[in-house]
Amino acid sequence: METSDRSEAEFKRAADLYCTYSDFNQAFSLMKKCAEGGHPSACFFLALMYRSGQGVVRDDERYEYWLAQLLKIAEEGDSLAQWEVSCNIRWGNHFPLDTARANYWLEKAAEGGHGEAQHLLAWYYEYGLYDYPVDSAASEHWYQRAFRQGNPETLYHLALREFEDGKPNSGAVALLRRAADMGFLQAVEVLNQYTR
Repeated sequence: METSDRSEAEFKRAADLYCTYSDFNQAFSLMKKCAEGGHPSACFFLALMYRSGQGVVRDDERYEYWLAQLLKIAEEGDSLAQWEVSCNIRWGNHFPLDTARANYWLEKAAEGGHGEAQHLLAWYYEYGLYDYPVDSAASEHWYQRAFRQGNPETLYHLALREFEDGKPNSGAVALLRRAADMGFLQAVEVLNQYTR
């Protein structure tokens, strides 16, 4: 089940409360509601809250439960959950570090339409990272899929390819503006540097 706009807004509010240390109790209450509604990132944050005792009494059983819920949502085909699982397995963050499993979930997320997963899969094929071979055709395929979704990091990356003599041409500027409009800070900085 993919997340709705409403649950995404509730999750962002809960995450803001949690990440700014504003109100762990309220963050927990909102995060639990989102996690119970199937929001993958909320499941992960709720697990962290149970692990650390922030906003709730520390409970390792509940921590494990919510990590298992995240994995279950990923197995059910949610691309955001697959992305979350991939990232956390890749870095050994609350899941055992396992490059092959991380790659499996990354590919699932990319195939499911997750733009960041598509961008990273393209990047890994471009440079032969994390047990992926250098494969320019696969890399370009995934960059184009991420581009069609308007992934800001992909827009930025493709804009850099459009530079001529160390300066952005009009196509590069257009891509940088799209990425900057989505809040991609590197694009903002490059635009400021070259278009003042």
